[in-house]
Amino acid sequence: MRVVSIHHYQIVVQPAHDGVLLVCLGGQFDMGVGTALADALRAAAQETGVEQVFVDMQRVAFFDSHGIAGLVAGYEAAHSAGRRFSVTNARGMVKQILDVTGLAEVLCQDAH
Repeated sequence: MRVVSIHHYQIVVQPAHDGVLLVCLGGQFDMGVGTALADALRAAAQETGVEQVFVDMQRVAFFDSHGIAGLVAGYEAAHSAGRRFSVTNARGMVKQILDVTGLAEVLCQDAH
């Protein structure tokens, strides 16, 4: 398991099992975090043996346009590698942002 933990955010990448890799996010994802999120999600999408990347956003307290850019970068990397990419457990303000931008329809497995 890889953990990136800075004072206001955390990215935990759990090893792939049966081709599924879980990336758990927690905290605040703002301008200072967008690049780290994009890098982590791109790397997850490129891991050997991965067929699907799940991004669990249950513990995300704040998410802005830089976080969205990170998610999109991860989605694009997974798509380019022929892998599935899904966001799960988006709630509250995070879910509203994904809904307003139209990304919930593309990224959220629990959008419906």
